[in-house]
Amino acid sequence: MESLRFTPWNCVNLRVMVVAVTLLFAQYCVAETSQNLPQPIETASPTQPQSLSMLWLDEAMPANEVLNISGSTMHLLWPGLNDVQVQAAAVNSSRALALLQSEPNACVGNKILSPEREAISYHTQLPQVVFPGLRIFALKDRDGAAALQRLINGDGVSLEQLLYSEHKLRLAVVGGRKYSTEIDAILQNPTWQRQLWRRHGSDDTAGVLHMLQEGRIDFVIEYPNVFAHYQGQTSENSPYLSYPLVESPQLLAGYILCSRTPEGAALIARFDQLLAKVSTEPHYLQAHLRWFDSAGQQAVVPLYNRVYHTNF
Repeated sequence: MESLRFTPWNCVNLRVMVVAVTLLFAQYCVAETSQNLPQPIETASPTQPQSLSMLWLDEAMPANEVLNISGSTMHLLWPGLNDVQVQAAAVNSSRALALLQSEPNACVGNKILSPEREAISYHTQLPQVVFPGLRIFALKDRDGAAALQRLINGDGVSLEQLLYSEHKLRLAVVGGRKYSTEIDAILQNPTWQRQLWRRHGSDDTAGVLHMLQEGRIDFVIEYPNVFAHYQGQTSENSPYLSYPLVESPQLLAGYILCSRTPEGAALIARFDQLLAKVSTEPHYLQAHLRWFDSAGQQAVVPLYNRVYHTNF
């Protein structure tokens, strides 16, 4: 048997083979290892923020016209929204709440909060407006006025007691409107439905006041400043009588609501910034006071200071 002899040439060939095998094995190990390593995560490149757009819902049109306390306060907020694309629509309260659920960027002002409304919308931290409690109105020298005078006590008139004792008289209310927790519970009670007239339409507030003027109903529930405003728009000069409602809080606040969507949240954030700033300025208080008589103004100022943490 011939023995294997290692010549210089054989040694060179052996070294080449060892190197080649080593390189091949290294490539295999790298390939296997790379498959088991965590893959890099793809990240989206930052995008430029899109401009905001808003569908503003209001009973009064055009949106920038000052027709009530909501309009006078919004008039001071609009300049801070000059980069927002605004489309306005004239709708009543019921329609506005429906659009908050169907549109991604709808907003409406001067709304009292309730669990139902908070479930379908975002609301501002501060209210847009503050005002004294509701009153019940009747035409003087009519059955409604006589009924109120029989029931008046130191705190006002109880709505529930009025409906219980005066079952032949009728009260007109605005359909879809929130008055207060206690008042809403009374108005939803099946016991009183025959005595209630619910008004729906784009002119719902003006409509119920017109019904009272014509003697078609006996009572309406309204804020004193709102009643005075609509009364001033008519040629009728019928004398009225009014009393506070026991079931109405002393202070009521109207908030801005927006759709419960990312767009709505962004709009609420803008309104929060504006209200925090503008509410501390005297002209925002004046936007409230212009709608009240002297007695009403004296009632509004302490309420305003309490809510907005001011000292006017």
